Amino acid sequence: MAVSSEHIAFLGIGNMGQGITKNLISKGRLREQLVLWNRTYRVAADHSTAIGHSRATSDISEAIDGSSIVWSCLSNQEAVIEVFGRALQRDVRGKLFVESSTITSQATDKICRMVEAAGADFIAMPVFGEPTMAQKGILTCVPCGKREAVDRIRPFLIGVVARAIVDLSGEQPGKASLLKLLGNTLILNTIEMIAESHVFAEKTGLGVENLQKLIETTFSGGPSMIYSRRMSSGEYSQGKPMVNAGPATELAAHVLEAARESGAHLPAYEVAVKHLTAVRDRTGATEDISGIYGVVRLESGLRYSD
Repeated sequence: MAVSSEHIAFLGIGNMGQGITKNLISKGRLREQLVLWNRTYRVAADHSTAIGHSRATSDISEAIDGSSIVWSCLSNQEAVIEVFGRALQRDVRGKLFVESSTITSQATDKICRMVEAAGADFIAMPVFGEPTMAQKGILTCVPCGKREAVDRIRPFLIGVVARAIVDLSGEQPGKASLLKLLGNTLILNTIEMIAESHVFAEKTGLGVENLQKLIETTFSGGPSMIYSRRMSSGEYSQGKPMVNAGPATELAAHVLEAARESGAHLPAYEVAVKHLTAVRDRTGATEDISGIYGVVRLESGLRYSD
């Protein structure tokens, strides 16, 4: 990969943003410094010091004006709408906006129309993977939008921030957001299934250790193994959250709304969402989504955590 002359600004230095930007610096062959913006400036400043070849700014206008690519990965849909509202007050003609936040397909398509009306290009590019995968550069990216716009971000994907691409080039950007929402159903259903299996193993006397052996030999490398380890180790209630229950509950509401509008019935997912909501209400919005295990334990007469 040749040295890139693109000027990239990255908006949103959360857990995912930190991993993505670290790999943009270490593997992206950027000639120009990466510009980092975050609502809490100190987070961006500290991260810039940690990864090098970057600078933090507290002024989103400065980040937008000096960039050719504006890549955002923000905490929720409200933040995305606010940030794009501010960004599009600037002269953005010729720029490429890459949006990796988890938002609804309707919001994505609306933002796309706003960006294109301002003379810029837009692609939706949600990512699949948790923060440790972002740190390792092994995310799955879903770029979606005009082919020429997707081609512009492609050099920064495989071998830089991602190990795989689900290429939706040429599709309406909202389809990528819809796929991300569908992916959320797979993750939550997996957590629910593993939580119920752990409780079943404990209550029957089989033991979670034996269940863990089965999962690691049969389902190694995927979310089943990742979340089973969090449950068996106690990290679901004590470790650093991978995904906070608060934003996940908001996302789940979008999924259920999309299901209702389409006429789809998601009974298994509805059970998982009920348990996720109980996690948020019981322990707070910052608890990890694998706390679903604790709720399932309570329903079976066990303590939330040992």
